[in-house]
Amino acid sequence: MLTYAIIALVLVATSLFLLNFRRESNWRKNNNDTFSFVISLISTFTGLFIALAVNTFLDNIDKKNNLIKLLNTTNLAIENCQMKTKGMYLNTSNAGLNLTETLKKTPVELPKLYPQLATNSLVNDYFTPNAFQAYIVCIDNMETFVKNLSNTEQNNNGTKIEILNRYLKYLEFAKSINNLEVERLGGNITEEQETSSLKKIVDQFTTSK
Repeated sequence: MLTYAIIALVLVATSLFLLNFRRESNWRKNNNDTFSFVISLISTFTGLFIALAVNTFLDNIDKKNNLIKLLNTTNLAIENCQMKTKGMYLNTSNAGLNLTETLKKTPVELPKLYPQLATNSLVNDYFTPNAFQAYIVCIDNMETFVKNLSNTEQNNNGTKIEILNRYLKYLEFAKSINNLEVERLGGNITEEQETSSLKKIVDQFTTSK
């Protein structure tokens, strides 16, 4: 978009210069048709690049809005996963029921849509590097937790509960990353403010492990 805008500005400046260059000269009078054609051509290209700049700008807005919708939907999936983890697994264990049997019947799953963010073109285009790196940390660890919980015969009840609690923390971490990206994409915070907030979240998350 910026490139198109710069080209349009250069063309406008060129046309203004030509319109005022040697206005009363004989050369200008003798070549009026050629001069008019050049000005017309420059005006046409100016309009073209302005249109391209506007279309690119509007397209970026649409894509950012679509990504915000995707992240909000993903957050709903994360919240659903959090409720399921607390209700179906941890509350089951607290009630004295067999957690291993529950995990066998209903295995722990990753939040829907969240794993696919890594290959989503909108995420690749508009996520900040720090946010994307934090996302990779989240999904890698969550996949490990889900895999470990699927080995129901290899972990005792206490270990399973510990893994589930750590899984819950990473789910909350994932939602926090998404929320920061939504805020930045919506223009409520700058990339620098997002990076600062993300660092605080990571620090809190690390010290609470």
